[in-house]
Amino acid sequence: MALHRLSLTGFRNLAAQELEVRAGLTVVVGPNGSGKTNLLEALAVFGNLASFRPGPALAWVQRGARGFTLAGTVGRGGAAVELRQDARAGRTLGRMLFRGARRLGAAEYLELFPVAALSGHDRQLVWGAPEDRRRFLDRLCFHLHPEALEVLQRYRRALRQRNALLAGIGREEEFEAFEHDLAFLGARIVGFRQVAVAGLEKHVGAELEALGWSLPRPVLRYNSPDGVAVAEPATLAARLRAALAASRRRERARGHTAVGPHRHDLVLTVQGAPAREVLSAGQGKLLATALKLTAMTLLGEVRGRTPTVVFDDVDAELDAVVLRRVLGRLQGDGQALLSSAHEEMVLSRLAAGTVWRMRAGTVEVVPAGGSEA
Repeated sequence: MALHRLSLTGFRNLAAQELEVRAGLTVVVGPNGSGKTNLLEALAVFGNLASFRPGPALAWVQRGARGFTLAGTVGRGGAAVELRQDARAGRTLGRMLFRGARRLGAAEYLELFPVAALSGHDRQLVWGAPEDRRRFLDRLCFHLHPEALEVLQRYRRALRQRNALLAGIGREEEFEAFEHDLAFLGARIVGFRQVAVAGLEKHVGAELEALGWSLPRPVLRYNSPDGVAVAEPATLAARLRAALAASRRRERARGHTAVGPHRHDLVLTVQGAPAREVLSAGQGKLLATALKLTAMTLLGEVRGRTPTVVFDDVDAELDAVVLRRVLGRLQGDGQALLSSAHEEMVLSRLAAGTVWRMRAGTVEVVPAGGSEA
């Protein structure tokens, strides 16, 4: 699966333009502020409906514009698929999603062109809050098990409803109804995540070795502070429901639910110590990069798909040897688009590929062998 064409209008500082996207590696170069990150963000939003950057979705809309349109042609199984997002700015960002002329829901759209987005923000997988790692796991779960998105959405609705009861004066029978749903849906989420963690644990060592990891292999573990995830799958829902009932009185005082997968974490350790405490900035970026690439490997193994990669600021916090290994890893049969403000450093380590130069939000294709400023 690969992107062949991308048309964009009204996105951030990018000029309205249509781009032919080739297979293999494309490197986007240019000075800071020229639009490199915005271009890769547009690709991520086109495929994932979400950015790799923090911040509100309304920020994607170009100043003075009412919305944006992203449209493209994606190759899937030998067929060309036309996808489009029409976004309009209001109090929130409203979007309509299309395959050809047919309107799609988010879950169906997200199945069609997954993008593996890597950036400096991935350091949050190592140093960030548990919610950063949960978000990473849940996106992987959806791509491995498409039904996981609906399960997660239903879980969040039930969680909001139980929290509303906790903040008010809910009757016991009302709690029991929502806790039944939370336990059933929460158990499924934990199951999806545990499968994902097992797959990551299986492949991450080889990925790190290929990238030149020099420390002992990190250990990945799914952690549930409430203890429910240690239960057998058959009894997980019952255990979660019992834990919710037991914590009800205590949680009334807090006004929120403290039991369930919305409080769980992916724990990363190196030689028994938390990775965030022992890794340097470069080592942390390398581990985060390996986790993202391992997720790609797992998706290919389970679903037979290799997502398109976007990697913003690829050379930040990586030394020359590791950068060469990362470029080599991405220079395979798939499709990857990378950005860098250090043109010579990256291009000197690039064996082959396409070069795009950004100038004031516009892409200029650099002729083969060209490097004019």
